[in-house]
Amino acid sequence: MNSAILDEFCHSLKAGRTPPERLTPGEVARRFVGHFGFSPFPRMGEMVRLLRGAGIETVPDANLDRGLRGVHVGTNDGTYVIRYDASETEGTQEHTVFHETYEIIRERLTDLHPEIQRPQGPPLCRQADRFAAAALIQPGFFALFAETTGLDVVALQRTYGRAYSSLTIRLAEVMWNQPLLAVLYERQGHRDPQKWAERPSVDEFTVTVVARTPGFRLRTVKRPLSTLRGMLPRRGYPPAKYSVAERVILTGEPVYVERVTGYDLWNADDITVAARLVNWHGRLAKIALVAVPYRDRKVLGPQLSRVSFEHIPHAHQVI
Repeated sequence: MNSAILDEFCHSLKAGRTPPERLTPGEVARRFVGHFGFSPFPRMGEMVRLLRGAGIETVPDANLDRGLRGVHVGTNDGTYVIRYDASETEGTQEHTVFHETYEIIRERLTDLHPEIQRPQGPPLCRQADRFAAAALIQPGFFALFAETTGLDVVALQRTYGRAYSSLTIRLAEVMWNQPLLAVLYERQGHRDPQKWAERPSVDEFTVTVVARTPGFRLRTVKRPLSTLRGMLPRRGYPPAKYSVAERVILTGEPVYVERVTGYDLWNADDITVAARLVNWHGRLAKIALVAVPYRDRKVLGPQLSRVSFEHIPHAHQVI
């Protein structure tokens, strides 16, 4: 392994016209992919090989602490080891490896250039997730695939084989011409889904990704979006009472709400919501939700034509 290659990349970020701390995770991912020669659709074998050449070893681990999908540690010779959950799907493992890689890059940047501050805690994790999604799902044809599927994260997962979290994030980062809100709910608890109860409770699920394009907004009369935070899905929180996600969990069926009103007096901010479920080993594991402005509801058409949704014509301030 050669840690000098990773240092070379970090120096290149520092030498750029934009300070590294102001680079978006997507831009860091673009430079990272080009610098290390990753293909447009990198898979685990390629990732392991190229990262090893940069001084980063990857190791599957069946004994990670509960709730951890991955960790990384530095070694005495300046290289790193990433350990990732051996029980997860390959797409999730790939996301985890690149997530940890971003954290290593930020650590190494600060080691080499102490004046560059490293984000901590949740902000670092969110940046690492965006980096991983961007490196794994490079723009290319993604927008075309997303449009063809009707913004269907489940269908995109079947095409790309990536983690649902990666795909949810990328929808909002790539589909800038289509205002949307994308949310992922994931079931918490035992790592073995066969030990889950057949009928889950709502509080077993947590919002793990909330991503929206700059063009997606909700408002009330003379009040900004921030006043609606209690109505919107929030990362780290369970599904809200009477929400679409709650309905999916209780019924075990995908749900389509054609028109959600109540955000302004003129119905300009009415939205349309579609939520699909993901089963894992016969148990409900995730809910992938997408919302678009009501005027753009036809973009969901390909998704609606493939899947049998419970159709709810109208709801009031329910996401």
